[in-house]
Amino acid sequence: MWLTKDGYVLMAWKIWKPRKSMHILAIALMSLFLAISCFVNPVRANAPPLPQMNWFTLTQTSGHKTLQGLQIVECSDAKCDRPVLVVQYGECRDTGCLTNVAQASSRGERLDCFDDRCLLVDDILNSFPINEPPSKEPPKPLFRMIGQFSDRVRMSPPIPKNTSVRYKNENLSFPSNGSWQVEVTDDAMRIVQNADKDSYSFGSYSPFQEYKDRIFWRGWLLTILSELLIAAIYMWWRKTSFPLLWKILLAIVMVNLFSYPVVWSFFPSLEPFQSAMTRYFGISSLAIALLFGLTMQVDPPASSSKLVFSALTIFIGGNILGGFISILCGYGRWDLFAQGIPYRFAMPASEVFAIVYEAWVISSLSQRQLSFAQASLISLLTNLTSLSLGIIILR
Repeated sequence: MWLTKDGYVLMAWKIWKPRKSMHILAIALMSLFLAISCFVNPVRANAPPLPQMNWFTLTQTSGHKTLQGLQIVECSDAKCDRPVLVVQYGECRDTGCLTNVAQASSRGERLDCFDDRCLLVDDILNSFPINEPPSKEPPKPLFRMIGQFSDRVRMSPPIPKNTSVRYKNENLSFPSNGSWQVEVTDDAMRIVQNADKDSYSFGSYSPFQEYKDRIFWRGWLLTILSELLIAAIYMWWRKTSFPLLWKILLAIVMVNLFSYPVVWSFFPSLEPFQSAMTRYFGISSLAIALLFGLTMQVDPPASSSKLVFSALTIFIGGNILGGFISILCGYGRWDLFAQGIPYRFAMPASEVFAIVYEAWVISSLSQRQLSFAQASLISLLTNLTSLSLGIIILR
């Protein structure tokens, strides 16, 4: 049954009425899908099991020395008279380093380092050729590290690989995921396993990730509320008209649907030791945010209802498509990208993005009643406030 002129069907049609921005949205989403799909390998139906992962965090007590190479060796006893090289990162050629690198490279372990963090991936379960069965020789119970730094070679005393978990497979060098603290002193290294934090979940590691799950939703709510408060005070001080005040406050809520995920997804995905799926999700969040910004720039909605509808359409539709593409492209790819941007650069860059992006979109949605400079001042004040409150309250 068709409703009258004042009925819901007509109201819905007015919101759904095709506009230039909807065509841009459709073209951009299709372009995003094709661009990402063309540069990835097809997804595998049967993904291999997750490899064993051991994280090593280096702390230097006597000034920073550049790590040039790192070796992990196995020992049969505390004397370690006949060490066997397991895996090597970088170059380790000075006196004290082992030289049988070719033998170690065929075992199935991989060691990558970046700054003060190293990751040992034991993929030996999936690394044997079909015609070469795994070795039946049990792994040696102890291991030590040999590190070549910019000033000298240091090594640790042999320690047990894992005293809390039994060997579930006799061919594994390190039988479980774990976390280790490596203290680098003047002339040696000391390794201690972290008992209270013995593993990291697969997918990514970054300082962002350490507290992301704990504060993500609370942080999002705190960000929106604090930014609304600061913007309202500033606009009231500037004696802004109520229609413009309402439009700016609504714009702040809508723009945070897009800027906040970029800060917490895209920039952390650029840090070291991130998975392919994590980086695809990060790229997806940035693409969705830019799509919303361009759409508002080309054809800003004239009414509040159209703004809310356009924002929610792009946010929900873009995240569904972006999530599908991320899973399609990242499923079963367990290798972590060791290289990336350090947190000390990624975190400030995320805040700069949030300030510039929100100013750009707010200026567009004000239909030029606010200049970009004025919108930038509002964005700067609101983001500095939300960042400060987040550090004080949520950390």
